[in-house]
Amino acid sequence: MNSRQVDTQTVRMVIFTRFPLAGRTKTRLIPALGPQGAADLQRKMTEFTLRQVRQTGCPVEVRFTDGTVAQIREWLGGDVSCRAQGEGDLGERLVRAFGEAFKAGARKVLVIGSDCPDNRSANMLQALRALETASCVIGPALDGGYYLLGLTAPRPELFDEIDWGTDAVLGQTLAKMDDYRLLPPLSDVDEAQDVPAKISVIIPALNEAASVRETVMAALEGFEAEVLVVDGGSHDRTQEIARQAGARVLTGAYGRARQMNLGAKSATGELLLFLHADSLLSSGWDRHLRKILKDPATVLGHFRFALREGFAGASLITLGTNARCRLLQRPYGDQGLFLRKRDFEALGGFADVPILEDLLLVKQAAKKGRIRCADAPLATSDRRWRTYGALRTTFMNQAVLLAAWLGADLHKLDAAYRRGENPLRSLWS
Repeated sequence: MNSRQVDTQTVRMVIFTRFPLAGRTKTRLIPALGPQGAADLQRKMTEFTLRQVRQTGCPVEVRFTDGTVAQIREWLGGDVSCRAQGEGDLGERLVRAFGEAFKAGARKVLVIGSDCPDNRSANMLQALRALETASCVIGPALDGGYYLLGLTAPRPELFDEIDWGTDAVLGQTLAKMDDYRLLPPLSDVDEAQDVPAKISVIIPALNEAASVRETVMAALEGFEAEVLVVDGGSHDRTQEIARQAGARVLTGAYGRARQMNLGAKSATGELLLFLHADSLLSSGWDRHLRKILKDPATVLGHFRFALREGFAGASLITLGTNARCRLLQRPYGDQGLFLRKRDFEALGGFADVPILEDLLLVKQAAKKGRIRCADAPLATSDRRWRTYGALRTTFMNQAVLLAAWLGADLHKLDAAYRRGENPLRSLWS
């Protein structure tokens, strides 16, 4: 089911949230983040949840506490439908929200918490699909509660005698149900260890006006993700377009390694993702990245290789590239290399070389720990394969590795590769 298949006249999405007042919001996080930091996180999670709901194409209402309609509209936009949750415990407020939505004509109602940034639009649409065959759908939270509840009719008895705020909520609720579907369990952000680490996406660019906007916007779909485009001296509108798309733009000396090192130095995230300017991240990429780096034994991760366009031999190239990574643990930069900032600094960053800086970093990382592939594709442009052909491009890529292994001058090797010449000639030129 996608948004075009949803009858928006019969669906109502309701977001439960709290106006982000410092000292009153996410109080369990105040010792770790401070009063304002906890409020800022609440603000970001609510804005992200609202964006995900809007992507479903369904009507949405924001139900809030600790604020006024005027404050909510000033924060979330003057066109947002909003209403105070009202008095009572959580159960009474949920009964009221469901009852009023059904009374207004809705036939399917989802109430969605604002503190689960892993709950994305695709998951919400899956919940609506579940309501085609069941009267209730629930998204279990790992802390024993739930992040989403959907009904096809009012069920006030579901909310009676529930120990709200405890790990018994989900079990007590399920005990009252006999016809329900479960969504994947996800984590609510309630404790310090639940807070998603910030990701800095670093994109080295040179004359990438044609592709940089789409690349930046896909990266900004992630939660708590900043994008830094490091320009190496473009003569086109790369910098202007990147800024308009929402990136922070830096300028530095030409050279991908130098550009990426500058981006890493300026990054404010705990996690770094190095991304080519013609590569497109898939939906939910940030969840996959964080999942990989939660394993302390993993030093470096990457995405599955994919091509944005099709051409003769594309499937073989994709198959071969992913097999190489799986068997040899040798991903390249066009697969999006990501790691913790502290590990990147401990490895010394990218070597200041004109070519193969990605492979050198991977080899260093492999000495320190695991290299793992995320279960998500990263689609890169096929422009080089289209320019030179699949066979010739594959040959040149392998010839670069061989020439470097044989001791070719990397500056000559880089120049030959950029001109589309046989890289092996750099050995004797």
